[in-house]
Amino acid sequence: MLADLIERQERALLTTEVRTSPEQLRRLLTDDFFEIGSSGRMLYRTANAATMDIGEIHITLSDFSLETVQDDVVLATYRTEDHATGRIALRSSIWVNVDGQWKMRFHQGTIVPPSQT
Repeated sequence: MLADLIERQERALLTTEVRTSPEQLRRLLTDDFFEIGSSGRMLYRTANAATMDIGEIHITLSDFSLETVQDDVVLATYRTEDHATGRIALRSSIWVNVDGQWKMRFHQGTIVPPSQT
């Protein structure tokens, strides 16, 4: 099932092993991938191609949902909790099918204010 595959790949992108591996990131991210992080930081794969190390984090994922945009494009949404800071974020990712492989094209995280958690 596609939702299970995309959720596994989202979870993989939260692991130190994947986040610090240029090879694994290339496998999961499109060449034109970009992110608007919950910190407000912009990340572009092309700008970070030399190292493609997006750092270590300790967060968990919950409330995963997947919506089909079109046959080869899906939108994943979920919630994360950062165990170091206690911050909750709402996250969304656009995944595209590139030559039979599902890859993340875009990601955004938005911090949930403590009063709304």
